Amino acid sequence: MLRAALRDLQWRRRRFAITILGTALVFAMSLVMSGLSHSFSVEVDRTLAAERADWWVTRSDATGAFSPGSYLTPTDVAALSAPSVGFTDSAPMFYGSSTAQTRPGRSGNEVVTVTLMGVQPGSLGAPTSVAAGSAALTDGTVIVPRSLDVHLGDAISLGGSSMKVVGIADHASLLGGTPTVTVTLHDAQRMLLGGQPFASMVVARGAGTLPSDYRMFTRAEAKTDLMRPLKNPALSIDIVKVLLWIVAGLIVASVVYLTVLERTRDIAVFKATGVRTVSIAAGICLQAVILAVVASVLGVVLAVVLSPLFPMEVVIAVRAMLQLPVLAVLVGILAGLVGARRTTTVAPTTAFGGP
Repeated sequence: MLRAALRDLQWRRRRFAITILGTALVFAMSLVMSGLSHSFSVEVDRTLAAERADWWVTRSDATGAFSPGSYLTPTDVAALSAPSVGFTDSAPMFYGSSTAQTRPGRSGNEVVTVTLMGVQPGSLGAPTSVAAGSAALTDGTVIVPRSLDVHLGDAISLGGSSMKVVGIADHASLLGGTPTVTVTLHDAQRMLLGGQPFASMVVARGAGTLPSDYRMFTRAEAKTDLMRPLKNPALSIDIVKVLLWIVAGLIVASVVYLTVLERTRDIAVFKATGVRTVSIAAGICLQAVILAVVASVLGVVLAVVLSPLFPMEVVIAVRAMLQLPVLAVLVGILAGLVGARRTTTVAPTTAFGGP
């Protein structure tokens, strides 16, 4: 029966090829959805790693390391930098949101929402390297990601202020692909706080003992805080992934079921000659599994090809690629059972009936 199933695949190769292509595209989109969801976590990990901190310190009334509404005054920053606290290194940072005009005053001017990071140049939290240009910031300069499509030396309007691009990073984003631009702490305070000398947090390294007015967040807690706005988008993507898997299963199941209907006389002949129903069903399931697995492999290739076409960064984890063929086997078995169930209703006497 297994050989008969393989021969049937060869006989109906055009139909099965179309089925594989359609299912592969659905699998590819499920991988792309997975890559979009994974990119949320990757961009946060990348941002926190670049800050090189062990702790993100805020006032005790703050709900999270990056949650708005709670600021540190210069007195707070000085208290957290005191030797009695015990940090080996610390520096204030500012986190906020603004808009950037990448070509101010010229045709093609584009307004982009950006995440703004204000840092003390040369201190903890400040960039140490960039893909192009210099990581050394001064007032009036900015480091931008490549996604903004600007060049070294260009002037961009950031929060209404003209800033010179001195560094370009390969990847710098948060909140689902929103570009992250880095300026000096003084410039961030001037643009978003009207010049008031407040900071969003203090990043620190080493073991420290805080006064009761302050709170320390670990990297994991800081990541949770940054991921919170993306909870619903990530859940929506997961729902779409499940729907895509259902669509893939229905495509394979419908083709296998139609094939079984066309082979009703053949199945009756097999039964009349003593072939067990379970063997026939196994052959049907084998066809479905082969279709699903081949489609999953092609789907991985298509996902890699399609990923660069998306405006957001798509980071498809190797684990997701390896899991896809395994899950495809399960889809194939379930789809095959739809056709296999039909074989149980075929009577051997059908083999001797008329056309």
